[in-house]
Amino acid sequence: MEEKEKRQIPIFHLYRKEGTSLFLHPFDNEEKFIELLEKYEFEGKYGEEPRVESLTLFRNQLYRLIEDRVKSWVSEIRFIPKFLISSGLFLVSYLFFSLVVRDPLPMIDELLVSFGVAIVTYIILGRRDQRSDVTLKKRLDLRSVVDRIVFNESKFVKHVEEALHKTESESTEKIIEYMMSPPDTRFSPEDEKDAAQLIGYLKKRFDSRDFKKQEKIVAKLAREREPERDTRVRKSLSVWAESKKIDLSLFAVYTRIKKTSKK
Repeated sequence: MEEKEKRQIPIFHLYRKEGTSLFLHPFDNEEKFIELLEKYEFEGKYGEEPRVESLTLFRNQLYRLIEDRVKSWVSEIRFIPKFLISSGLFLVSYLFFSLVVRDPLPMIDELLVSFGVAIVTYIILGRRDQRSDVTLKKRLDLRSVVDRIVFNESKFVKHVEEALHKTESESTEKIIEYMMSPPDTRFSPEDEKDAAQLIGYLKKRFDSRDFKKQEKIVAKLAREREPERDTRVRKSLSVWAESKKIDLSLFAVYTRIKKTSKK
């Protein structure tokens, strides 16, 4: 039976104006990292072609995540067998030293030695599991998914990158104006899918009550352009932006993409 083709999920690379790379991807949730790699395929998209060293660093980060998560995975699935074996050896050791070895302090020595045997056994079994064929295969399978990620040029990402560079060059007042101004055109059906993914990635970066509150203020202000209230809220947003360590340019692009996607 032919294997069902896996759904592709995009990974976005954006260049900041100063030349640093920004990767936006679904791997922030480490608990679901293995599940994502096993369930989906991934396609990289960029505006300006990223440097080889940037892609290498990103790939190495994913390799390190694979190592960490596979260790956790094998520890979880092997916990009960390791616990039962260690507990069994604890009981056998305790009975042996209690019945065969006589000492002036009953129980204390037996308990200490038995605990030591159980702990050492648990550690040895854990190390053996990390080197097992099952663990090795899991690592290789996950690394092969990462190795298949290829980055291609995308007009949508290019547009986002240009918008980001524009906001990074503007004053706080200009950025706020950009956030509140209506979008020019709607995304194409293909870009709409990428926009939804990008919104999801960026939303996690701004997932706090304060950011959600400011996002609602911007959206409401864009709908209700009352001059007096407009000036007051602009000032409030400006103070908020300048008083906190936030990525205002990226936040502006996020609100703009979200607004265009809902148009």
